[in-house]
Amino acid sequence: MAHQVVRPQARPAIPLAFVGISFTGLASVVGIACNDGFVTEPTCPTGDCAYTDDGVLDEGYTPTTYSDEGYDCGPGGCNYDTGILDEGWDEGYNDSFDEGYNDSFDEGYYPTTGGYTDSTTLPDTTGTLSTSTTDSDTETDTDTTDATTATGTETDTTSTGTETGTGTDTGTSTGTSTGTDTDTDTDTGGLELFPPAGAFGDDVFGVQELDLIGTWSLQWAPDANTPDSVLTIDANGDFIWRETSADCSSDTLVTGFLWVEASQLVMHIETWERPLPWDTAALGETFPAPFRLRMNYGLLGPNLGLAGPSNLTTDPYTGRAYIQLQADGQFIAGDYYGEAELWAVRQGDPLAKVIVRERFMADLDVEPGIDPESTGIVHHDQIFWGADPPILGIDEFESGNWTCYGGCPQPAGQTLINGGNNYAYGPYAGYQRLMVYATGRSFKRDIDTDCP
Repeated sequence: MAHQVVRPQARPAIPLAFVGISFTGLASVVGIACNDGFVTEPTCPTGDCAYTDDGVLDEGYTPTTYSDEGYDCGPGGCNYDTGILDEGWDEGYNDSFDEGYNDSFDEGYYPTTGGYTDSTTLPDTTGTLSTSTTDSDTETDTDTTDATTATGTETDTTSTGTETGTGTDTGTSTGTSTGTDTDTDTDTGGLELFPPAGAFGDDVFGVQELDLIGTWSLQWAPDANTPDSVLTIDANGDFIWRETSADCSSDTLVTGFLWVEASQLVMHIETWERPLPWDTAALGETFPAPFRLRMNYGLLGPNLGLAGPSNLTTDPYTGRAYIQLQADGQFIAGDYYGEAELWAVRQGDPLAKVIVRERFMADLDVEPGIDPESTGIVHHDQIFWGADPPILGIDEFESGNWTCYGGCPQPAGQTLINGGNNYAYGPYAGYQRLMVYATGRSFKRDIDTDCP
């Protein structure tokens, strides 16, 4: 039986063509007043929300925009924003950091390579899922009433068989029967409940996918004092994400397969042995595997950044990864966006849908003078779209004041945002990326755990 694919609410699209170091063709959204209720999906209650399109493509993902004027409607519905403070963010960047410039970062962008296809195999671990079973049985039967020798071979899906027999009846008889039965059952792991999976290494986003093949560690220099989190991706897109305790006495596994869609990494999770990535108590149920994660990602130099929830890893995850939606000024000012989604099947629902979406929105103000620094603000929210009506979770603001290292070289370099938070920026696969650049917060290539 064919299954209908349910997509999340529509959002204005991000253009997929590379134009210099950033994208400026973000669709503009016209705010329209909504009635009571901070979020409505997929349309406003009055049904008259609208937006204008500046000519961007209709593929990809973009955020619901926000403003400092309260309710804001777009094609994905209406969002209530408590407003952006107009004062308190002009004190300049926090110069209390003492980390200094890390010149180990590769200031050139990391090009798509199409390589790493022969260098990585998944580690030998237990706990992976099996999707087939094979049953074999052999019978020997002695019959004193009929001298018959029969040999049969049977291969079974419902069961088909071929039996050949020869016999001589002597009145006192013996018989021998030998049969082999093989059953093969295929378990789809619930894939039919989700939107179609991408083909790893195809001609759409295949080059970016091949760039992900390898071993990636959150700890850049594993030691006996810190737990390890290591993601291994093979040439088929299958992955094992293993986390080990600092003393190597325990570990957990996450397994599945992944692919790329536009600026996002999509993980179909088959096994998840650690605490689930979102606390969904607000919905009255949990969502064990299988489920699906969608996350904005960045790949700059030998580093991989993910936009994810705090429970993405056993230790609280604080990594961030954005794409630039609009550029401003001469350096890195502009609007940036990242998100993470959980797709799963609610009890009683026939198909998977968006359960929760977590958004990270950074507005880096244009520099007021010739120096590469300015003010800014970062907005982080979380909406449980699986509820009816949707429920607002996290909704917080923090400073986005920024200053660059080394004069803000273009198109790639490093910057500080909100004090000592070190970020890398640069173009990759058609988008200008911005991601946290620090051990424990972004992954580094070709580093493995120090545990056996």
